[in-house]
Amino acid sequence: MPNLQVLLSSLPEIDQSRMVSSGIGVWMTWNGKIHNTIEHTMRDYGALLMAEESNQALWYCPNNEVLRAVARLQIWARVNTLSAFCLVFPVSLLVGYDISLSLSLAQDLQDQDVAASGEFEVWVHPRMTEQVGAVNGLSLKPAGKMDGLASVEWKILSADSGLDYESTLKWFFIVKPLGKLGDKESIIGWRDFSNDIQDVLRRLGLKYISDVKEGFLFFPLDNIRLLRTFCSDILSLIIEAKGNEEKKYWPVVMVAVPQTGLNFSEDLPKKVGLDWNRLTPDFPHLRYTDAFLLANWFKLNETRYGTEQASLDSWCNIRLKEGGGDDKYGTMEVMMPVNLVQIEGNECFYCGQKNHEAKACPTKLIQTPKAHVWNKLSRLDLDGMNKAVVALDKAVEPSNFPASIEAFIKNKTPEALLIQCIFELNVISQLRMARLVWRSRGKEWPEGIRSLAPEEPNATLSGLQSLQDGESTAADDFAKEAAIKFQRSYQPHCLTGFIALESQDFGQALFHWQEAERLSYTPLQQSYCLYLQGRLHEIMGNHKDAISAFKRAHVQSTGWHECLYREAVCMVKMGFTGQAMDLFFDLIQRDPHMFNRILIDPELERGRVQILSALWERWHDVETRAEEAREQVEAFVKDINDRFNKRHAFYESASEELQRLQKVGEVDNYVAYRQLIRGAEKFEEQLNNQISLEVKRINNNVEYLTDRIKDIQKEAAWFPFPSLLRDFNRDFNFCVEKINWIRTQHIKEAGNFRKTLDFLTQIEERIDLLQKKLVTLRIVRDSTLFVLMLGRSFIWFELLGLGLALVTVPALIYFTKGVEGSWIVDAIREQQWEFTKGLVIILSVLALMFAAVKSALSFERRKRDLFEQLEENLRASAPKRY
Repeated sequence: MPNLQVLLSSLPEIDQSRMVSSGIGVWMTWNGKIHNTIEHTMRDYGALLMAEESNQALWYCPNNEVLRAVARLQIWARVNTLSAFCLVFPVSLLVGYDISLSLSLAQDLQDQDVAASGEFEVWVHPRMTEQVGAVNGLSLKPAGKMDGLASVEWKILSADSGLDYESTLKWFFIVKPLGKLGDKESIIGWRDFSNDIQDVLRRLGLKYISDVKEGFLFFPLDNIRLLRTFCSDILSLIIEAKGNEEKKYWPVVMVAVPQTGLNFSEDLPKKVGLDWNRLTPDFPHLRYTDAFLLANWFKLNETRYGTEQASLDSWCNIRLKEGGGDDKYGTMEVMMPVNLVQIEGNECFYCGQKNHEAKACPTKLIQTPKAHVWNKLSRLDLDGMNKAVVALDKAVEPSNFPASIEAFIKNKTPEALLIQCIFELNVISQLRMARLVWRSRGKEWPEGIRSLAPEEPNATLSGLQSLQDGESTAADDFAKEAAIKFQRSYQPHCLTGFIALESQDFGQALFHWQEAERLSYTPLQQSYCLYLQGRLHEIMGNHKDAISAFKRAHVQSTGWHECLYREAVCMVKMGFTGQAMDLFFDLIQRDPHMFNRILIDPELERGRVQILSALWERWHDVETRAEEAREQVEAFVKDINDRFNKRHAFYESASEELQRLQKVGEVDNYVAYRQLIRGAEKFEEQLNNQISLEVKRINNNVEYLTDRIKDIQKEAAWFPFPSLLRDFNRDFNFCVEKINWIRTQHIKEAGNFRKTLDFLTQIEERIDLLQKKLVTLRIVRDSTLFVLMLGRSFIWFELLGLGLALVTVPALIYFTKGVEGSWIVDAIREQQWEFTKGLVIILSVLALMFAAVKSALSFERRKRDLFEQLEENLRASAPKRY
């Protein structure tokens, strides 16, 4: 059985409502499939379908139109088959900050269930009696009780068949071109584009009135279907005209106002009571209550993106739903402090707000530019910005803006940072910048402002300080004194211009700044004076003159981006937001902080919907790239851990940089995204350079180690006892094996890179150990060779001595036969064998001595010759390669 609680449970839960409105709820149940007549009638009479199932549905309507709808259905059911049960009761519509819709109704009405009977019945809550009576032809009669319904005195609706209960939902649609129709460009542009609009009107069969003098084009739309069709056609026409150079396009503001109390006459636009200069171009504006009826086909945009308590009668605008929810289309959901944009009035020259005069501007409390606030804002994500907006709205009192701002402007809270950034938007036109310009030694913006002369007390600086302190009379006296003393200086005229500005004498302010420009002698000073003139034209509403002044200032200082930014702001104020976005995009490309400036600038309120939609495209692109950069950073973390050990010189600096990038990547901010992307690209370049350097070092080191191991091999090859080199050979083979492995691997691969570095360390340690062992081996080898050489020489000397002894002793005995009386000869003859043994010993000693001397003198030469000869033999015996 159909149950109302089931439908209510499908509605979103809204903890904090943006809008709350009382109205009428209609719960309808039926048998089988819903009749098309029910759907079309409820839609045509402005009922919002809140929830639907196969056999029940729930609608909401803010007024009595839904009573006319059910009355018409009742009359239709008398002559046609329509089996449905309808319950009408009071409800409240809840609208969340994300424009989600839900309903609130009395507790006793929530849990009800009922099945449709064979006829169309309409039961009405007793609290609706007065509203039913307000519709001619409708009456109520007692209904009794029904199982499943709340225990109240329900009544049955009865409709007079003689009335048609036509819907009163009708609108006047008004189109107004931007620009001054006295300009030739505006006349031609609007004439061509209005012809396309009129073609749409003729195709739809709509009568219209065209006001040639003011440019208004307006016509009646007598039902919701016409409203939906025309809004769709006009938005499609604008999109086509913007995307096709052959089509004629001119920006317009559009509004659909209810016809109640208005007549279709030439003075209709004047009776609407709207500020046409604050409407967003190219988007139809409707009341929320009307825009919700089109929510199935259009996307609703807030006109202020603020936090004020709006109502269903508040204004919003609509745009086409792109591709049925295309993920490549959206808008930035960033709110704007209502207390900074909702006040009507003249803009403050210094900060652009409309809730105070220039002489009371809080920017006078700030003595120097605070460019660092943009870096702080880049660390605040979008949710943080929106929370800061809410907190700022609570802290700011529109009736006493300067005092409420002074209380917390120096705090370190996000809302204080937000207002500091807003005050920094137009810092060039503020008094704190004038002091720096007067002290500047440079010739062009922005470099020139960084070179400042020492501050020397003089009348102009004293006057400027007096003006900052709110002492305009004293400032005027100082300005007159300076003008007499420094007649050829631009500074007194510049100061006098500020004094005239705060006195609301804009003509005198413009005159003095023109004189200051004439007396200026550097491009920096001239462009500054031109900027002040452009800013003055801007707050006076002369946006074309302002743009001209800003362009001239940019010609003087081509690197000064502030002039381009003010040009774009003036275009937005004129309604030419599309043209301004080209400048904004160029500035964002040069300086990412411009993205955040555009997001929080209250002076861009008129084109905020288009700007936020256009910025979303850049946001979506950089967000996608930032997500890839986050993954890349995580890959870098793994890569350096896999590639380098913690003792490597590059590891520590790389880890610190990656930790910084990971922290930056946690912030959902355009500037942070750009920093993350750029940081990831830069780190990748550094990592590649480091890897290339390390690979080059590895290759050189491998060559060096190879030469060392070859030398060791040569030295160890002559060791005469190879069986004793087991440990030596093990270390030697390890080095050779690892060197060959390094030579055959792709070193840049992370695993191989890390292994290579580790292997090189091990190889160096083993080679150092081998060289230490080689000293001992070399001693043993040389000693062995020396002994062999000594033995060889000794043998030859010994043989020679023995030969001499064998010849000498017999010869001596033979030739001394005739010699008598010589005790030596007698002794030799008597002890011949003993003498021979002694002589042999003496000769052996002499042979050993001669052999040792000879071996010592020729050892190095003989060793070198021997090694060279053996190497030649080895080369000669090696197989030849062809």
